[in-house]
Amino acid sequence: MRREEFLESIRHRTRYGRYQPTKAPDASWTPREGRGRVEIGDPPSRFLEELEALGGHGRRAEGWEEARDYVVELAREAGARLLVRWDVEELERLGADGPLRKAGVEVAVWRDLGDFREVAGRADIGLSTAEWAIAETGSLVLESGPGKGRTVAILPPVYVAVVPAERVVGTVSEAIRMYAGRGSLPQNLCFHTGPSRSGDIEQSLATGVHGPGEVHVVLVG
Repeated sequence: MRREEFLESIRHRTRYGRYQPTKAPDASWTPREGRGRVEIGDPPSRFLEELEALGGHGRRAEGWEEARDYVVELAREAGARLLVRWDVEELERLGADGPLRKAGVEVAVWRDLGDFREVAGRADIGLSTAEWAIAETGSLVLESGPGKGRTVAILPPVYVAVVPAERVVGTVSEAIRMYAGRGSLPQNLCFHTGPSRSGDIEQSLATGVHGPGEVHVVLVG
């Protein structure tokens, strides 16, 4: 791409009301002049729509049992041998460890790992939750910390997030405001948006080069 084309692309993406990042019909990435963003009436549904438009896979689950069954069936269909997961309360409530092991999938919990990167690098599936899910972009907000290694969401080729539906917020601004006024921020705070994409090799788009090529999000409740 020539320099002029690159600059015009940037101008286009930052011009009011001109750029729409996904197929969603009712909102633009930048608001129209004189108007605010369109109100998102059903944030969970909008999140799933945006995630699908990005090439991800999303679904609603009425409860934790349905979410657990989805994770186990996904691992079974993928022929997974090793799943690595965060050590957090939500995933204990999910209760997938026993059914996964019965299905022949080894489960590595973050608290038990000696060499985190080595295990995550061998895993077929990474499983975590998220602090927030953002409806307008289909993004997940992940915090790292004790029991919450960031490589779980980066190194395995398949990544799954199980997130309570009440954690879906409408916009990026809303997610950022959740951290306003805090005395300190998490050591590592990441916004994950769909499967990994890279266009830096001969300007050819490739999926799964710098992160998972397959992303699944289950909204519970």
